[in-house]
Amino acid sequence: MNEIILLIVFLAVGFFAGIFVGMLGIGGGVLFVPLLYILLPFTNIDQSNLTYIVLGTSVFAGSLASLSAGSRQLFLKNVNVKKAALLALGSVISSAITPMFVVTVEPIYLKIILVIIISLIAAKMLFENKNEDVEVKKHHLNNYYLFIFGLIIGALAAFSGIGGGVLYVPILIYLYSTELKRAVGTSSVVVALTMISSTIAYASQQPVGEIVSGQYGYIYLNAGLPLGVGSAFGALFGIKLVTNSSAKTIKKIFAALLFLVVLKIILDI
Repeated sequence: MNEIILLIVFLAVGFFAGIFVGMLGIGGGVLFVPLLYILLPFTNIDQSNLTYIVLGTSVFAGSLASLSAGSRQLFLKNVNVKKAALLALGSVISSAITPMFVVTVEPIYLKIILVIIISLIAAKMLFENKNEDVEVKKHHLNNYYLFIFGLIIGALAAFSGIGGGVLYVPILIYLYSTELKRAVGTSSVVVALTMISSTIAYASQQPVGEIVSGQYGYIYLNAGLPLGVGSAFGALFGIKLVTNSSAKTIKKIFAALLFLVVLKIILDI
């Protein structure tokens, strides 16, 4: 495929994915990963490393998108800083360590657990009748459990190339009584830090096989940069949409996206 066409495709899809990043507090990996599986074979990367380059490039692009969204959410004061710090502390540690084992460990059991958890969360959000714009359920675990949640989700995120927002947001809503838009804002910051940590880890790995121009470790910048730049701008647009949307509408969109995540993970197993 022509390099110019690939560049345009990466920019366009990045912008589209960025809208969801801004609206939902995710990293965009749910869209980046399948796209990269389709398009990277048209590039000159070593195809024997395709899976690992897909994951590394996805977290790099997602780090740019979520950094854009997280910065904007901080400016809008939509972030619970204490909760974000505790989640991020755990997720940064595990997401930095996990990529070192991704190339040697079969993550099928983690993926099965992830499919079950996400399916339950999606079903709860999709079929819930109460208007969460008016009422937030009064559940609140000890804040320090957030560190443990961060450790677990950070590892899962690094294994899957997805930022973890699909889990951070429901945890903040259902276990910490966080209003949805504030949960999205808090998740955006945590996802940014998680994906930056994973990016550094994937970039520092030494791939087996050929390393092509524009490749750093398991990150292919020729794809990741246009994806990330496009999604960074899309994220700002997504934040505007979420500001003007009801929590009920956002939840339905989020639930649909969760089911797409489940489908993607099942296809990868």
